[in-house]
Amino acid sequence: MEKKKLCLTAVELSEMTGLSLSMVRKLTRCGEVPHIRIGHRILYPLTGIEDWISKTTITERKERDKNV
Repeated sequence: MEKKKLCLTAVELSEMTGLSLSMVRKLTRCGEVPHIRIGHRILYPLTGIEDWISKTTITERKERDKNV
């Protein structure tokens, strides 16, 4: 049985999104990306990241609606 990860590390998030590790850390510090802190460790819940990506994705329709 394959276990699905619930959270990603900063390195895994960087690799998954193509963002640099420093950008992931900057977005974390600014509170832009969903994350949880457990002690000194910072993890990124997969469902939160998927929602964040969906909400921050700009589509042609969103752009067109803004310009109207």
